[in-house]
Amino acid sequence: MNFTVFDFKDYKKYLLQWIENRPSGGRGERSRFANALQCQLGYISQVLNGPAHFSFEQAESLNALLNHDDEESEFFILLVHLERAGTPPLQSRIQKKIQKILESRQNLKNRLKFEKAIKREDQMIYYSAWYFAAVHIALAIPTLRTRGALSKAFLLPQSKVSEVLGFLIKCGLVQEKHGEYTIGNARLHLEKDSPMILKHHTNWRIKSIQSLESETQDELHYSSVVSFGNSDVPKVREILVKAIEDIRSTIKPSPDEVLYCYTLDFFHLIKESF
Repeated sequence: MNFTVFDFKDYKKYLLQWIENRPSGGRGERSRFANALQCQLGYISQVLNGPAHFSFEQAESLNALLNHDDEESEFFILLVHLERAGTPPLQSRIQKKIQKILESRQNLKNRLKFEKAIKREDQMIYYSAWYFAAVHIALAIPTLRTRGALSKAFLLPQSKVSEVLGFLIKCGLVQEKHGEYTIGNARLHLEKDSPMILKHHTNWRIKSIQSLESETQDELHYSSVVSFGNSDVPKVREILVKAIEDIRSTIKPSPDEVLYCYTLDFFHLIKESF
């Protein structure tokens, strides 16, 4: 979908657009709504195409069904509250809250354009699990710039993808426009002596091990234990460093079409001298 709930002032129009943009034109989605709200299918039509309105409890159930993050959930309930408001003063009060959220989102987007590097505490979250980096870099690929595509690609619940994207947007690492996400302007660099470096390496070594269970022909896994002279250690290390540089120079001009992970390990098995 190329829109979000923040693009609407009427929650019914948002839901109708959401249904229309689902696979097969949204066939069966109204039944899913009815099941989630434990109501008759006819009631869904009465709300979406008539004067009836969902209750706040029903709105919260729809938040879960629609995989809204916290900010989207709050905004959606405000839209429902606005339609249910019975007096002009109450409508005005709710409209002010809605406008405040929209202005806050716009100010955040503008402010993030000038951020240079994310905070240390945000780095700790970013490197706490593999999917933060995976979702972040995957947005370079045009076909993976929606929550649904990311959820399917990484086998993650859309609620988790929403949580990750919300964090990345807050940090300035990702930008969102009408439901499509792209890589932002903030810089992320992990120093060699960073306390997060261990977690970063561990995350991707674990993913490497998991990939062995479904290895394909275009993948490569190689492990070997070797013995050789001390004088050749720097030579071997230089070969591996050169390989990394060659990879980086190859992929830099390459179009963003697929997402791969590569890890490299070269270490001394015996830490003590005998």
